Amino acid sequence: MHTLVERAGSAAELPDWARCGQKRYAHSVRVGDLLETWAAGLGVPEGERMRWRAAGVLHDALKDASDEDLRALAGDGWPDPVAHAPACAARLRADGVEDDSLLNAIAYHPVGHPDLDDLGKYLILADYLEPGRDFQSVERASLRDRLPADGDDVLAVVVGQRLTRLLEKRRPLMKCSVDSWNQLVGP
Repeated sequence: MHTLVERAGSAAELPDWARCGQKRYAHSVRVGDLLETWAAGLGVPEGERMRWRAAGVLHDALKDASDEDLRALAGDGWPDPVAHAPACAARLRADGVEDDSLLNAIAYHPVGHPDLDDLGKYLILADYLEPGRDFQSVERASLRDRLPADGDDVLAVVVGQRLTRLLEKRRPLMKCSVDSWNQLVGP
């Protein structure tokens, strides 16, 4: 396991290049803790649980970086509100992290992707459902209580809510988001 991942998973330590404020950091730690708990409930081996926690701690490490810096790291095709995710994955990869599952989980956590493994799926869920979020708290607590057992069913609800919000705001949907939705609800 890469040192950056190990430090994030064991001590909730962010890399020097991270750009996130205290509230965002607290959110990320809660996401990491939730992921670690769900990983244990799913029977993920103890060493892997640290990796899951690291994904949560690192997922928003560049959330407060400038749009210009994010675009430079993320590349084309990523709307500004979600560019922090692929930018963070790119930065981790540049620092030598070669864990494609973790990098993809971080890169696609705000938009989804049909090729995400359990780590990626549960990161989407933890980011949306962590108990510090102040919107729809009763509904989100109810969904959170169904995890980790009902992961795919809860994921369909969460992804559906995210897509609905984007449609209501008349924002474009990324192809990977649509493909992820179709995979969740398709035959």
